Amino acid sequence: MMSANVLVVFYSRYGVTEQLALAGGVGAIQMRGSVRLRRLPDLADPEVIRADAVWSENLERMKKDYISPREVDAQWANVLILAAPRHATKEMERYLESAGDVLRGKVAAVVGTFTDAARRAGLTVIPPQEPVEDASGALAYGRRTVESVRSTSVG
Repeated sequence: MMSANVLVVFYSRYGVTEQLALAGGVGAIQMRGSVRLRRLPDLADPEVIRADAVWSENLERMKKDYISPREVDAQWANVLILAAPRHATKEMERYLESAGDVLRGKVAAVVGTFTDAARRAGLTVIPPQEPVEDASGALAYGRRTVESVRSTSVG
């Protein structure tokens, strides 16, 4: 059985998408995957962030809890769980564009509205069985994505 090295990359401002990403990661862990959690940095102007007290507070907490994804993380991973809010996909799209060939051929779960960008990056996107709108949906999606890698791999 192939090992699953799962890179969870997310962008979150208020913690909602962070919770979905964490749930997806827990689903991967339940399937015996090794998981790394990474938060994408904000592209917004620092003044805009400071003007939003909730965003600013969450950002300070998340800066302590997560680092940004590194190329070595993408090289290590054979599965990605990607999550971004529907209204804020620029950070994820930039990550997918900048990652280059290192993502090509890997399997991904996409929580958000950037499936086309993930496919352009060369990822094989496993579609969710139902819309991922809460933690239980994200947990099931993480499990299913790791399971799909295991069931199609020889080794």
